[in-house]
Parts: sequence; C-alpha cells; structure tokens
Amino acid sequence: MKKYIGFLMFLILSPMAAQNFNDAIRLGEQKLDYDARTLSLGNSTMGALGNFSSSLLNPAGLATIKRDILSLSFNSNSYENSTDFLNSSLTSDRKNGNTNQFSFVFPLPVKRGSAVIAFGYNQSRDFNSVLEFDAFNSGNNSMIQDLTGFDDDIAYELGLSYPTYATDDTYLGDETQINGRLNQSGELIEEGYLNNWIMSGAAEVAKNLYVGGTFNIISGSYENNRQYWEEDLDDVYTGLLDPADSSTLGFESFYINDQVDWDVSGWDFRLGMLYKVNEIFNFGATIKFPTYYTVKEKYSIYGESNFTNNYFVIDSPGERIEYEIQSPMELSGGISADFPFVNVNASLKYVDYSQLEFSEGFSKSELNDLNREIEDVFQSTLNWNIGAEVTLPYPALKLRGGFIYNPSPFSADETDFDKKYFTAGLGFPIAKKLLFDFAYVHGWWKNYSDNYGFEVSRTFQDIKVNKLVFSVSYIFM
Repeated sequence: MKKYIGFLMFLILSPMAAQNFNDAIRLGEQKLDYDARTLSLGNSTMGALGNFSSSLLNPAGLATIKRDILSLSFNSNSYENSTDFLNSSLTSDRKNGNTNQFSFVFPLPVKRGSAVIAFGYNQSRDFNSVLEFDAFNSGNNSMIQDLTGFDDDIAYELGLSYPTYATDDTYLGDETQINGRLNQSGELIEEGYLNNWIMSGAAEVAKNLYVGGTFNIISGSYENNRQYWEEDLDDVYTGLLDPADSSTLGFESFYINDQVDWDVSGWDFRLGMLYKVNEIFNFGATIKFPTYYTVKEKYSIYGESNFTNNYFVIDSPGERIEYEIQSPMELSGGISADFPFVNVNASLKYVDYSQLEFSEGFSKSELNDLNREIEDVFQSTLNWNIGAEVTLPYPALKLRGGFIYNPSPFSADETDFDKKYFTAGLGFPIAKKLLFDFAYVHGWWKNYSDNYGFEVSRTFQDIKVNKLVFSVSYIFM
C-alpha cells in the first residue's frame, strides 16, 4: 500500500501529471491549422465566400462555391523554445512536416439558389514542441526531496531515501540526506496530431442568405516524453544516503523518465450562417457545440540512481486508462468587405474555457474536484483575427496578410502569455483550372513550468513558431 500511494502521489505532483486541467486545455484550446489561403488571411474568413476550410470556420460559406474543387495542402512546422533556468539560457527546436488537408467540394444541381456538400480531412492541431534546460541549483531543494517529502517509494526504491520509525516501531515517514546543491537538467518533447474527418453541407435558403452545418469526427494521438536529471557535480554527498545500506555510498546522479501516451477520438457539430448584405459586405456567424473527446491514456515511468559502487532502477510500464473531456461551446462572428482589388476580413470568437470539463472516467467526487479546479484556473477569452487580400490584375496574383490574437485561457496570465501570429501569403493560377497558394505563419508567446514544487525549479520560456503551408486546388469546369 505504501508503494501504491507513492506512485499515485508522483502522478499528482508531476508537472506533466495525468488527469488535470492541463489535459483539458491541451484538447480544448483554440485551433490554428487550415489551408494556405485561410492561414495567410489570419483565419479571419468567417464572413468571406467559402473554400473547404469554411467547413470548420463557417460552413455556410460552402454554399457560395459554384464549381467542383479538389484540394490538397502540405505544411512544415518549426518550434523554437529559448529557456531561462536559474540564470542559464538554452535554446532548443523541433521541426516536422505532413499533409494537413485533403478535400473534395462539389455543388449539387438545384433549380433555385445553391446547395453544396464537402468531404475531407483537416489536421486541426499539431502538438510538436520541445523544452530543454541545464543549470546548477544552489538552493536547498531538489526533486529527490520533493518525492521524499510525500513519502514516495520512488525515492526509497532508488536508494535516495530511507524510512524512519518511532521507538515503538511506528513508521514516521521517509527522510533523505539530499539537501539541494545539485545540477538539474531536463528535456521534454511533445508530439502528435488531432485529425478532423469532415462531412459538411450548405445551402442558400433565401436570397443572399446561406446556412450550413458540419459533422466532424476526430482522431489523433499525443505523446509527452520527459527526461530529468539531478547530478552531484561538486561531490557534496560522498557518504551514505541510507545509514543502514552500504550500497548507497557516494551519490552521483538521479534520472527519471516519465511518458504520457494518448489515443484520442471524438466528435463535434457546428452550424453557420452567411448573409450577403450587398455587393460589398458579407456577415457570418457560427456556433460550435461542445466537442466530446475520449482519451485512452497510458502513463509509464522509469528511474535510475547511481552511486560510487552501485546503482538502482525502477521500471513501471503503467496501464491504459480511459476518460472523457468536453470542450466548451464557441460563438463566432465576422465580416468581409470586397472592394475593387482589395478584400478585407475580420472575425471574433468567444470561448469560456472555465466550462471545460471532465465528464467520465472518474468517481463523482473526483470529477467535482477536477472540474472545480478548471473553473478556478481558466477564464473566458475573445480571440480576434484580421486579414486582407490584394488582387493584382497582371500578373494574376493575390497578395495576403493577417494577424491572429489568442489570449491565454489561464486567468492568472499576463498578456505576454497570449499567443500572437503574423501571417502572409500569395496565390496564383498555374492554369485556368489549377491554383497554387502559399502561406507563412510566425507566432510568439511566453510560458513557464515548474519541475517540482512551486517557483523553486522553474523554467521561463520564450517560444517562437514558424509554419509554411502549400495548397493546390483543381477546379472542375
């Protein structure tokens, strides 16, 4: 029982601990990835005439499409994290690339108005990220002490702590000889995707009034792999860590590797409307109902400790558990203005992240505790997007630019933690039926995380992301 409680406490206390508000926001936060044209306009096309990405932004826009369109998009992502840890700086980066959209849109033959259906795939989330740090912590704290302080058998099994007893042999808890002054380093890598399999339809139900809906099936995976080291580089601990165990002579290093592995499935539904006010202005609005996610999670942990003449190992492969997360409803609105040679777009989206919730997979009291914490930690946000497109009559070239602003969902965060993105791109026809579009996205924000405890071993992060997207569309005449 003591070992079981120890492993449970480590799951609760770990910065990447399973089943907490971080898991909820990982799935619930604002999505970014669309095709090149939409991204280059800052995802601002809520009120604009449609393309396949309208199925997720405003499905009513699909009803304005007059020709069958087959499209394909590819993207390349770069994530750079500059970390400040105990006045030591370290920059790390990760890159990846994939196919992020494939779709087919085709209008139906109708006698009046229009009707359009669309099918396809869109990658809505890329979890690619990295964090590295390395510095000497001169304070009197360490993860070893943190684990020992909660009577965690991880430290005991690795020879880093030992049990203490009262005179009547009553167990009093574990203690450790470690008192900080260790070099601390680590690496955290995240990877995975969320994929949308989309079925969408739209129609002109009255003159210049369009409505549409999208049913979205979600699949994906997420992996979080953390490695963490504490090393006695100054030979502070040359004696026995456990006075009763000679194999704990001369502590050298402690290493732990914990991994979270998710299989994700889910679904959602959204409705949209688009009204063409006149030849210049359009107005659009969308309601996305809550997304229902099922997470199948496996948490595993491996640890080592090294001494002068010995070493210890723990290896817990973990078991897969299942639970459900429900994201909040999203309300969006936008306008589009089409002037000679210039199209301008703007949109707003309201999301109350405090309405995220765990809905299944735990006892009633556990669900209440988890969801109460979500209400305390998160806030509502108003995300905004703007974009503009300039059409050059010769050559037939479209120049685009935009800006995305997604405020942090954490109520205690300052504006430095808000996610900002500049976008740019261009589009041009290779032939009458073949269109090429390119987009570039640059984003930046700040973050921080604790390795253990609160503000005793904290990394401060300056994050930059860069994305290149290429889309090709074939129009059937």
